[in-house]
Amino acid sequence: MGFNRLFDDPVLILLSMSVFVDILLVYLLYRFIAGFLVPLFRTTNTMRQQFRNMNANPPTGGPATNPPNSGAQPNHEPGSPKPGAEKVGEYIDFEEIK
Repeated sequence: MGFNRLFDDPVLILLSMSVFVDILLVYLLYRFIAGFLVPLFRTTNTMRQQFRNMNANPPTGGPATNPPNSGAQPNHEPGSPKPGAEKVGEYIDFEEIK
């Protein structure tokens, strides 16, 4: 029984485990690159292209653009109830207690 004979089986087990870990790491690296980095670069390039197109061809002032809203609603008066709203009960004023 020699020295090398004692360590033949553990060396084979460690070698097979090392190969398994290497394959697992390569798979995880592939999943990270294909699942995260490639879509990230594609999205970034698409957005850059869209910004370049917007800067090269600014939108015209046609009906597609929304005018700035001043905050006022032209069809609604503050004192009149909203259409479809019914009085459900009596309104009680809330008073803050200090």
